[in-house]
Amino acid sequence: MAGFIFLRVRAHRLLLSAALLAVLLTTAVLATLTAFSGSIGDVALRHSLRTRSAAQASLAVRAQVPPGDRESAERAVRDAARRTFDGLPVGLRSLARSGPYALPGARQGGEPDLTHFAALDRSRVRLTKGSWPSPYGKSRGKEVEVALPETAATRLKLGPGSAPLTLTDRLTGPKITVRVTGVYRPADPNEPYWQLDDLGGRGVRESVFLTYGPLLADPTVLGHVSADRTHWLATADFRTMTTDRVDALRAAAKSGPSALAKSPSLSGNPSASTALPEVLDRAERALLVSRSTLLIVALQLIMLAGYALLLVARLLSGERGGETGLLLARGGSRGRVVWLSTVEALLLALPAAVLAPLLAGPLTRLLAGRGALARTGVRLDGTAGVGVWLIGVVAALGCALAVVAPALSANTGSLRRARSAALPAPLRAGADVGLLVIAAVAYWQLDGRTSGSGALSGDGSGALGIDPLLVAAPALALLAGTVVTLRLLPPAARLAERQAARGRGLPGALAGWQLSRRPLQGAGPVLLLVLAVAMGMLAIGQSASWDRSQEDQADFRAGTQIRVLGSRVPEQRQPEVYASLPGVRQAAPVVRSTMDLSGSRQATLLALDGARAMPGLLIREDRGERSSMTEALKSPEPGAVVTERFLRSSGADVGSRIDVPLGGRSLRVTIVKAVAELPTTEAAEGSEGTDASGGGGASDGGALLLDLPGANALLKKDGKAPLSPTEWWLTTRPGASAQAAAALRARPDIDPEQVLVRDEIAAELRDDPLGAGPQSALLAVALAAAALAAVGFAVSAAGSLRERTAEFAVLRALGTPRRQLARLIAAEQGFLLGLALVVGVALGAVLTRAVVPLIVLTGEATQPIPPVLVELPLPRVATLLAATAAVPLLIIAALALRRGDPTVSLRHDGGN
Repeated sequence: MAGFIFLRVRAHRLLLSAALLAVLLTTAVLATLTAFSGSIGDVALRHSLRTRSAAQASLAVRAQVPPGDRESAERAVRDAARRTFDGLPVGLRSLARSGPYALPGARQGGEPDLTHFAALDRSRVRLTKGSWPSPYGKSRGKEVEVALPETAATRLKLGPGSAPLTLTDRLTGPKITVRVTGVYRPADPNEPYWQLDDLGGRGVRESVFLTYGPLLADPTVLGHVSADRTHWLATADFRTMTTDRVDALRAAAKSGPSALAKSPSLSGNPSASTALPEVLDRAERALLVSRSTLLIVALQLIMLAGYALLLVARLLSGERGGETGLLLARGGSRGRVVWLSTVEALLLALPAAVLAPLLAGPLTRLLAGRGALARTGVRLDGTAGVGVWLIGVVAALGCALAVVAPALSANTGSLRRARSAALPAPLRAGADVGLLVIAAVAYWQLDGRTSGSGALSGDGSGALGIDPLLVAAPALALLAGTVVTLRLLPPAARLAERQAARGRGLPGALAGWQLSRRPLQGAGPVLLLVLAVAMGMLAIGQSASWDRSQEDQADFRAGTQIRVLGSRVPEQRQPEVYASLPGVRQAAPVVRSTMDLSGSRQATLLALDGARAMPGLLIREDRGERSSMTEALKSPEPGAVVTERFLRSSGADVGSRIDVPLGGRSLRVTIVKAVAELPTTEAAEGSEGTDASGGGGASDGGALLLDLPGANALLKKDGKAPLSPTEWWLTTRPGASAQAAAALRARPDIDPEQVLVRDEIAAELRDDPLGAGPQSALLAVALAAAALAAVGFAVSAAGSLRERTAEFAVLRALGTPRRQLARLIAAEQGFLLGLALVVGVALGAVLTRAVVPLIVLTGEATQPIPPVLVELPLPRVATLLAATAAVPLLIIAALALRRGDPTVSLRHDGGN
């Protein structure tokens, strides 16, 4: 029996090789997507916990601890940190500090400059000049040796060798004489450790008092100066963290800090806090978004691969029709025929099931090194775990079932019909209409979800999960649109026949007649190419739209190139300070406030200097035009630009006059223009998206924009003081925002976190591994789809011409030149290829416009603001069409130029 099976395989080795290639390709891609999804989840979680969320994921503890009790307190903090981080390895850093001391001299106004002593973790600092301070009592006399931060040393003009300073205790202690022995700087100013320092490791901070420091001293000094709180920062080693541990870690992080705050080893009203639970919540939502995106493209690939395998299997079953009939005529049962096909299918599945998981690791690393994910700098190992092997086996068995399926319903009859039905029986029965209805319902559910976003939905408790129906909606829409293509083939074939009949050439006439005679003969490869092209366009559109959305979200959050949310710069000096920054072209003052509306709603109120701010306002053209907004703010009477949400929330209309509370009085303004959104407003400041209904939350009443100089003029007329700016918007020259931001953050009267830079926000959004990861996978799926379509088209075209060998032999015997036969083949196959590309492009464009805005989400699993603007870059689409058509065109050329002996073909088919 084994010999007979191998003889069958050998007789049809080309078709079976094509089937093996399709099975291996499908299984390998699905196994790679599984390994990629698992790896990107773990790696992205660790990347977030160790980089941008490191400060939030740490445990900060503060307590008033006597010097003699610090060791026991530190042990208690370390033990509690291990419990808080669920047994992960923990690192503990401390910062013990003194009370405030006054530096010699006083500024104008009588207030002295302040400083304080601190026992810093010396592994967190670098000594740039001099030497480390000695322990207390080992220096000359009663002097205390200290090291100054670089910035403080520069401003105070102090350093090693400077004269001693006498510091005055601001509480009750005696004066202290200090000698500067060294100068230091933070090893990494952005490290979470410096959140323990009130000055943030910057060395100077200006508020009511000008504070320098801390003065780095030996820990023994703190027992002889005024005492203050001791700070600890516990950080976990997340290198072994996986997504499976998220629930346990979140539960531990919620209970650990409260238990530590009640510890008897800590005194002086201790506090312990960590934002790790919120960080894990955000990571879980981002992981759901990433996995739902991968599932959506995986389902589309499964659908395409299944159809390609069914097409190859049907051709194989058709070629074996005579052989199968002979086996049945000689006593073979239907079960035995199916069993033979099953063994062959398993022979195809076995190598795929073994090789696919082994290829998953290298392919995963290849994906990580290309595209959007390469920018993030993460590295994926792609180890083939149990899940990857399971998916590989299941996918291989599913492919084997697709290969066996035609044998279960094989028709062994010997009668052949000259003309096939115009449409398959299922379509004549309305199957395509039913499929369209199902796809429409799924799309309606995706578009009208009540909780969650995209393919995510919420349960009764508010927890998000992946909804299978919503995940399948894009695939169902793609399938429905493709099946409807079958109804286009008969009329297209008849049109081609009429056009060909008008010509004088034999190839065109024969091609048109053949297509109209058997319109569904080429349906298989046409549908396959339509699916591949539409899938590729969906992938291109989703990737390009995601990239554009990150830029749009950055524009919306920032509003301009640089936004300063607040500072301690004296108000009268602010215009000069901000305008003189390097690279700044315009500095515009902005007042941000709120306005109460009915229904417990609040609107955001912005008043800005339109002449300075509007030229640099970052707003997408479809959400509002800068020129028209500028004209609206310049109206003779006080005018306002409002959002559409504000109109709905307030019940007002364009042209309405409303009272706006501002500067302690009510201003009467006219609504001159309504726009979709105003940057930096809606959905709560700093939010990444909207609620489930697509809005900014039940309390969001929209936004209103006024001209600040006009408002101040009205206030001045009423004898009121002008409005004080709450923030400043800076417009910079191209490429100069980083330089201006660095200058701002170097100032002692501005905290670094108060400076928002548009380019930094965009980079953070683009470089999120969970957001960038699926974009890299989209390209791989599009390439796999093109490869499967090429395999299916090649097999189908070769099979179709093999069926017509006798027909071509007769034409050759009647004197038809080879050149005309080549043109005939090229005309037939070229028509099918062109039709598939045109329909695929049309279907892909429609589905991309309809589906992409619903499935592109933020990392918070919400719809982005502003809404996604769908993009289909023409160069990428052209590249897709060229790549998809390249192999079919080569196949058409090879088949058209193939030489055959008509005598052999006529002798072989003579009995027919």
